[in-house]
Amino acid sequence: MKKKNTNLSTKYLKTGGYSIILSLVAIAIVIFVNLFVNRLPTNLTRFDMSSNDVLSLGEKTTEIAKGIEQEVTVYYVQQHGAEDERIISLLDKYKALNKKLTIKQIDPAINPGFFTGEKEDVQSGSIIVESEKRMKIISVFELYYPGVSETEIAYYYQQYGSMPAYTGFALESCVTAALNYVTTDNLPVMYVLKGHNEYVLSDTYASYLDAESIQMKELNLATSEKVPEDCDCLLINLPEKDISEDEAEKILAYLKKGGKLMYNSWYKNSLEEPHKNLASVMEYYGVKGVEGLVIEGDANMYIPNQPTTMIPNFGSHSIVDVLKGYYLFTADNCGIEISKELRESLTVTPLLTTSSKAYARPGYNKETIEKVEGDIDGPFNLAVAITEDNEDGSQTQIVWVNSPSLVNESLNVYGTNAAMFIYSIGWMCDKEEADLSIEVKKFEENSMVLTEAQSMLLTVVFMIVLPLAVVVTGVVVWLRRRAR
Repeated sequence: MKKKNTNLSTKYLKTGGYSIILSLVAIAIVIFVNLFVNRLPTNLTRFDMSSNDVLSLGEKTTEIAKGIEQEVTVYYVQQHGAEDERIISLLDKYKALNKKLTIKQIDPAINPGFFTGEKEDVQSGSIIVESEKRMKIISVFELYYPGVSETEIAYYYQQYGSMPAYTGFALESCVTAALNYVTTDNLPVMYVLKGHNEYVLSDTYASYLDAESIQMKELNLATSEKVPEDCDCLLINLPEKDISEDEAEKILAYLKKGGKLMYNSWYKNSLEEPHKNLASVMEYYGVKGVEGLVIEGDANMYIPNQPTTMIPNFGSHSIVDVLKGYYLFTADNCGIEISKELRESLTVTPLLTTSSKAYARPGYNKETIEKVEGDIDGPFNLAVAITEDNEDGSQTQIVWVNSPSLVNESLNVYGTNAAMFIYSIGWMCDKEEADLSIEVKKFEENSMVLTEAQSMLLTVVFMIVLPLAVVVTGVVVWLRRRAR
C-alpha cells in the first residue's frame, strides 16, 4: 500500500510540475508578446472604433503626407506622462506614411532651451511643424477649440474658473494644413478691402484659408495708390458703405490687368445708400443686381416655412461641379442679371440659380410670401463666375455672390457654403486642388434638414397615413374575429 501511495504521489507531483512549467511558459509567452507589441508603432496596434473616425487619417491627408519630398519635423510639446494618446496615435500614423516625416516630443521641463525665437511662447499641448522653408505653430486652442477664438476661451475661464468643454478635435486638419504650408511653393496673397464696414471673416473661415496656405492682408484703397502688385485675389466682403469713385477706378485698373475679385454683397447694406460705384464695377463686366428679395416658389427648393432660405441649383463650373449632390443653403438673396450684349472676350457663368417658380419682391417686403402684382418673375442667378481674356494675355476672374450666405456660419450646415467660398478663391488663386475634405472631428451630432416638400410629405405619412393604416388594420382584425 505504501508503495502504491508513493507511486500516486510521484504521478501527481509530475503532473503538477508539468502544469507549473506550462503556466510559466504561457506567462513568458504573454510577457514576450506584450513586449513585442509595445515595440510596434501605434498605427499597427491601435484601431479607430469611434463613430466619427477621430483616430483615422483621411484620403487627402494621406495624399499630402505621401507627397512630401523634403525633411519635415513635427514637434509635440507636452510633458512626459501628460500626453494625449489620440495625438500620439495620429502622429505615429503620419510618420508611417512618409520617411521624410520625423515626430519628436518636447518636454518643456527637460528642454527649456528649445523655446527661443518664434517658439518662445509656445504652450504645452501645442504642435510645431517645421521644414527648411518655414515653420507653423498650432496652438493647443486650435486643436481642441476649432472655430473658437482665444479671447472667447479666456472670457469663459474668467467667468467660470475652468476651461470650456472641447468643441472638437482638429489635429488632422491643422497638421495636414501645416504640412502643406511648410512645403508648398504656392502661397497666394488675398487682400481684404477695408474702410466700408465690411463683414469680418470668422476664425473658422480664416482657418479654412490658412489650411489652403492662402495669406490674408488688409487693404485700404482710400490711402493706397493702387491694389498691390502681390495681390493674387481681392476680397470685398459684404460692405455696408459704397466705395468711392476713386476706389472703383483703382479696382477696375487692377482687374483690367488680370486681377481677381471675390465679391459678396447683401441688399440690406444698400437700402439707405445704393452702392452705385460698386455696381459700376460689376456692370463693366456685364452683370448687375436685380432689385428685390428673391422668394422661391418651388417647395422642393426651400426649407419649411422659409421660402427666402433656399437650396439653389448648381451651375456648370469647376467651382461648383464637385459640390453637386450636396445641400447648400442661401438666404436674403438677390438676383444677378447677365447682359445680353457681352463683349466677345467676356464670359459669365451662373454658379447658383433658382427655379423658374421663384420671384423677386421689389422693396424687399416680407409681410407676405405669396406672389403679388409687381413681383418680378424668375428664374434668377444668385452667384456668377466671370472671366475676361485681356489683350496682354492675362485673364480677369471674378466671383460675385449676391447674398451673405457663403460666409454665414449658421447656414454652413454641411460645410458646402464654406467649400464654395474656398473653391471660388482657390479657382482665382490657381489652387484648384483646394479641398475641405479634412474636416474637424466634432463632438456633437448634426441635425437633419428637410425641404418644405419633404416636411409636408412626412407630416402626411405620420399624421394621416400611418394612423389610418393602424385603424384599418384594427378594424379588419376585429371583423375577422367576430366572423369566427
